[in-house]
Amino acid sequence: MAHFVSVFLGLLLAFPGFSPALSQARYPEKTIQIIAPYAPGGAADIFARMIAGDLEKRLGQSVIVVNRPGAGTIIGAQALITAPADGYTLFLSSNSTFTLNPAVMPNIPYDATKDFEPIAQLATIGLALLTHADNPIRDVPGLVTAAKAEPDKLTMASFGNATVSHFGGEWFKAAAGIRMVHVPYRGSGPAMNDLVARHVPYLVDTIVAAKPQVEAGKIRPLAVTMAGRSAMMPDVPTLRELGYKDIDLSSWVALVTARGVPADARKVLSDAIAAMLQDPVMKEKMLKAGFEPAYRTYPDWPATIAAEIAAMKTIAGQAGIKAE
Repeated sequence: MAHFVSVFLGLLLAFPGFSPALSQARYPEKTIQIIAPYAPGGAADIFARMIAGDLEKRLGQSVIVVNRPGAGTIIGAQALITAPADGYTLFLSSNSTFTLNPAVMPNIPYDATKDFEPIAQLATIGLALLTHADNPIRDVPGLVTAAKAEPDKLTMASFGNATVSHFGGEWFKAAAGIRMVHVPYRGSGPAMNDLVARHVPYLVDTIVAAKPQVEAGKIRPLAVTMAGRSAMMPDVPTLRELGYKDIDLSSWVALVTARGVPADARKVLSDAIAAMLQDPVMKEKMLKAGFEPAYRTYPDWPATIAAEIAAMKTIAGQAGIKAE
């Protein structure tokens, strides 16, 4: 038998065009799962399912979304790094996981610079500084003047303690040299409802959450917090344009794997994502869902993430932001 096997392999190797690599399975050969660290039904979950549907067509394999909400995305992150590093478990999350949690949580169960390997950034969700429609203060200079005249009298809401909304507000206050009382809510919905009802005068929230209320005439955007203007609110100035040149903050969304996924699997995923973000139909779908396409690769993920964590730690230290 051993002699027969030896002869058989010898004949195969002698056959023109045969390569042992061709006998190996090509990635992907089974279902891929994308872990979404959010509850079903929200904007982030809808986006994850949009990405999964597109990847399924491009890869020729089923791609499913598995929701692992809780603990500020930590449960989802743990689910990724404890899964086999074979390319069949992916993680779609935002800077909440990768830079905000590490900036305010001293003992999180992952190292954001070492435990993840990026496929790419896919999109950003812009943030805006908002006020209600009846506020006599019409712009950012007017807000700064009022806040300086009466420190700690005006309030600014966020959709949660230590969220990107909270960081955005505190970064603006520090840059403007003003003091305002932070009012944290448990989610964007309650915060937006109270802004519309004039229970709070100012709020930093996502542009996607704000746009329907802006279009209804119930709230007004004063500025956006990103470096460039938003395609969803092109007439609204950036805080940089208004003189706060260091401010650049949005909620960015990246698809990552655990460290150690084989290079061939990562290449397949990377090519699929690059093609997806060049597809005008997909770009239009993303914009309609409130996500601005923003393809970006990370040649040096550890250095990039470490630098952003350091910047967020500075803001957290100045403002006293701590995890609940």
